[in-house]
Amino acid sequence: MLKMMRSKRGFTFVDSLLNIVALSLVLPLAAMFYLYSMQFLSDMDSSATEFRLFTLELQRYLAGSEQVHIMRSGQGLRIYQSGTVYDIEMYGAVVRKRKDLLGHEIMLTEVAAGGFAIDGKTLTISMEFESGAAEEVGYELSLP
Repeated sequence: MLKMMRSKRGFTFVDSLLNIVALSLVLPLAAMFYLYSMQFLSDMDSSATEFRLFTLELQRYLAGSEQVHIMRSGQGLRIYQSGTVYDIEMYGAVVRKRKDLLGHEIMLTEVAAGGFAIDGKTLTISMEFESGAAEEVGYELSLP
């Protein structure tokens, strides 16, 4: 059996200094790891990516639209395009789309608040997500 190289007098002041030095080296590394992991988790938030996909899909509907109207006091948008009517509206924590007043298709999830606004020929969409992230996009409408 190996014998310990400590004195038999017990815990010494030098041992406690060495423990403090070791902790002072390890604790900043733990704090840096924590901050890095928080940044990584915020980058993994899907709401920003989902909002970008939503704006790209909405751009397709706006690109040949004949008329665009705000409905439900800024909680929805009605787009007329080649004889087809698209309703894009907030419903609870989702933004959903209806084509020709038929079934619903979810376009955006985990929405806490948001709205649609038209000022002249500019359509502005702002959304706040349950994660606390806020996104806003503007479109220039080229209506006939």
